[in-house]
Amino acid sequence: MLLLRGLSKEDFAAWGLFLVITYFLEMGRSGLLQNGLMTFIARHPEEAPVIISTELVLNVVFSVISIFLMLLAAPWLAESFHLPQFLSLLPAYYAANMAMIGLYHSNFVQQSYVEFRGIFWGTFFMRGTLFAWVVGSKIMGWPLNISTLSWVFFAGICLGTVASWWFSRPFLRHSFHFDQRWVGRFFHYGKYVLGTNLSAMLYKNIDKLALGQLAGPAAFAVYDAAGKVTQMVEAPSFSIASAVFPSSARTMQENGTEGIKRLYEQSVGVILAIILPFLLLSVVFARPLMLLFAGDQYADSAGILQVTAFFGLFMPFAVQFGTVLDSTGHPDVNFRYTLFTAVLNLLLSYGLIPTLGLYGAAFAILLGYSVSFVLMQRVLNRRFGIQWWRAFVFVPQAYALGWGIIQRFLGKK
Repeated sequence: MLLLRGLSKEDFAAWGLFLVITYFLEMGRSGLLQNGLMTFIARHPEEAPVIISTELVLNVVFSVISIFLMLLAAPWLAESFHLPQFLSLLPAYYAANMAMIGLYHSNFVQQSYVEFRGIFWGTFFMRGTLFAWVVGSKIMGWPLNISTLSWVFFAGICLGTVASWWFSRPFLRHSFHFDQRWVGRFFHYGKYVLGTNLSAMLYKNIDKLALGQLAGPAAFAVYDAAGKVTQMVEAPSFSIASAVFPSSARTMQENGTEGIKRLYEQSVGVILAIILPFLLLSVVFARPLMLLFAGDQYADSAGILQVTAFFGLFMPFAVQFGTVLDSTGHPDVNFRYTLFTAVLNLLLSYGLIPTLGLYGAAFAILLGYSVSFVLMQRVLNRRFGIQWWRAFVFVPQAYALGWGIIQRFLGKK
């Protein structure tokens, strides 16, 4: 909210591109290493030190390669999106890339053992440091500068690394014995998840990227303002997916497809129970929300928000689709469907934006999500007997469950 008011549309677009690039980095690292680490430790707990050490080595290699690729791509990105100020953010990006090694190594190991406290505090400091700086600048009357913001972002990653490491210490068992066999396994498993995550980031951001190229940074900023509200609606999907993945891997081994079916339908139902009220508010009160969230200069984003809010309706089904297939040993299937969605969204975006502008970007992604939803549910029904509509049946039960938890909490208090 404060950045939208404190930065010009051009600077906000450059900052948005910086965040998209760092998210690509995070999702790529996660795809290559995270799910493989959880799966291998669950199946081979006796070899955990070697597996964890192999993940750390690959983590370092990933950072070095991604920095090299950014050195090559940065001039093209700045020119293609008409954002020369983007280049001033690159030194902080390179430093943040290396700092992420420790943060995500600690996070991945904790998640493998279903421990989330360190992940929470690591993320709290990683994101919260930037938040505190922006709020402090507003209070002190300091002007916001995107170059400074990028270094504050780096500082937040460093603080988050320390916090996550503190909680991960009981699980950080390393071995000096390097087993090349596990390197091959990580690549064999992670190549599909890496492709899936990068494809997912592409299909979630292709509308903004296409707008930035076809309509300029101002259009990117207006569209991204609505996207920030939509991301808040979608957040529960990824939070619950992080908790469900290790449970899904164990459920498949213990209860087979029937357990997976129940876990998918109930987890999607819980996410929908959280999302639906916010989706309704976003559609009915789009203009007041955008005025409150972004200010008068982004009032045009209200109509876009009424369309993009429906992205959140499809997201739980898509995210848990990936969770189920990855955790049950079918990351290649998840990759193919996610890549198909990315290509479909790309074609629809470049087809509709020239004629419909901002709304073309929104409708392109909504149409792409709809087609992908039908195809993904067909796969889940054939493999696991999953029925998508049963997730909505579980929504009232999720509300009852939540109310019961609140009552017990209040009773204890």
